Amino acid sequence: MTHHITIFLLVALLPLTASAQNKCDAQAEAEQNRIIREFSIQPPSKNDQEAYLAWSKNMNAALAAVAQRHEDCRRSSRTAIPPATVAKEAECIAGSNRRAEEFEKRYNGRTLTAQEQTTRRAEEQRLIEERMSCTNRANR
Repeated sequence: MTHHITIFLLVALLPLTASAQNKCDAQAEAEQNRIIREFSIQPPSKNDQEAYLAWSKNMNAALAAVAQRHEDCRRSSRTAIPPATVAKEAECIAGSNRRAEEFEKRYNGRTLTAQEQTTRRAEEQRLIEERMSCTNRANR
């Protein structure tokens, strides 16, 4: 029963996270458009290189500040990953690393036949997919 409640709460909170992300995106886009509009009203002459360079630097600094605020907003709206999930991911990655080390020891330092090379590539691909699944499961 508690699993059903947990799943229900997670599904219920999902739109809040997406809405916060959309809010951050919309706010950043509005700020970016406002800055571009304000700076485009009276740009300096392109013939006056110093004034144009100063204007360009100011506009780019303002846009960079918007980008930083956008990133901060997105970070603050993300839900924290529970410590149990982090530990589970670390355990999965450690196991994957152990299997990768065993794999390297098995094939290291010798010339492989064509069949062994094919087997090695297939096993290597499986190890890569296994490692990726560790991080993908933790991100869900």
